[in-house]
Amino acid sequence: MAPPTTNSRWTLRSEPTGWLRVQLEPSRKPEFLCEYTRVDVIEEKAGRTYFKIVEGFRSVGETASMKTANAARYLGTRPPGGSATVTVKYVGKPVATESKVRREVLTQQWADLSFDGKTARVTLNSLWNREFTPIPPGEHVILAPDSSHANIRTDFYVDAAPGMIGNDTWFPIALNGSTQNSSRYIHVGHLSEGCVTVYELEKWSALYQYLISHRVAGTLGRRVGRLIVQK
Repeated sequence: MAPPTTNSRWTLRSEPTGWLRVQLEPSRKPEFLCEYTRVDVIEEKAGRTYFKIVEGFRSVGETASMKTANAARYLGTRPPGGSATVTVKYVGKPVATESKVRREVLTQQWADLSFDGKTARVTLNSLWNREFTPIPPGEHVILAPDSSHANIRTDFYVDAAPGMIGNDTWFPIALNGSTQNSSRYIHVGHLSEGCVTVYELEKWSALYQYLISHRVAGTLGRRVGRLIVQK
């Protein structure tokens, strides 16, 4: 993939959940891009800005467009930073805990998450005797968001932490040396199925902003950084 040019832009969210709606051309079908997806502007015509989607997981190589006024707001000139690093350390054994947000008792495997000089309490599993178990110790890959998770309710978390952003934007985890989505994610919530789930709701927005604004060089915008898990 060619290096960024003077025509390169990086998407910004147009809605709090973390996504930007664009129109694929010539089909006019909608597509949703996460923040800091690189696009290269082709032309402006009849009040619309046309661009090629260059990186990420969604419609790469295709042409898309949006109103030029919106392009001025949501296509930025600042590229993402380099690789991000998140550390997670197990805390004790699973403990039955009541979630006041979900109004139920769940057995949580607690852990402490560290990023960019900040910390957050997370749960690594809430449901037991099912497919997933807490994420294993080791070094894993954090991938860029590949699709919206609006199909999973998170509105009550937003209600509990007003001003939250990126609640539908989950970061896939590629386990160990893999580069494939393992169906585990870094996301906000009180219910975890083997994911790194940010229980401390008011900390999620800062973590989201840190992760979404970083990419590993030379990965076509598909890797955010590394996840180090310790017991």
